[in-house]
Amino acid sequence: MENVEFGNACYEVLEILKYIKEEDVQKIPEDEIQILKRNANYEHNFKYNSQKDIKEQKVSKLAKGIIAVYFYKYTATERQKEKIKLKQQKDLRTIEEEKSYKYNPENIFKKEMRTENEEGKTEEKVQLIEYKPEKWYMKIFNKIRNFFLK
Repeated sequence: MENVEFGNACYEVLEILKYIKEEDVQKIPEDEIQILKRNANYEHNFKYNSQKDIKEQKVSKLAKGIIAVYFYKYTATERQKEKIKLKQQKDLRTIEEEKSYKYNPENIFKKEMRTENEEGKTEEKVQLIEYKPEKWYMKIFNKIRNFFLK
């Protein structure tokens, strides 16, 4: 499954590279291109439309990732690389904040419910499970009652 997915992604990248400026493609080392050609699944039915944005087409996530790595490593300017690093750091921080909120010991007894209202906005409803300890006199009463019920 993974080899087929990788082969399809290699083919998609090769197809997309046909529409990139030749000077940018030449910045990618030849051995990288050869790896793509060796692993490409040439039977994969993929057509790239240069008139549409890549987000509007059915390009696999893996192919987008390969293209992003090539752009970062070989064609991006220092300013673009800095912007990419800042975006990645921001995304990682957001993910870590979501994890810390989700797995926070303070929130163990909370049950979250997310619903979508008529306007399409997500609302959070939080329910708290309340623990009420048993009164000391009720404990004694229950012990005595259990003793006589046996």
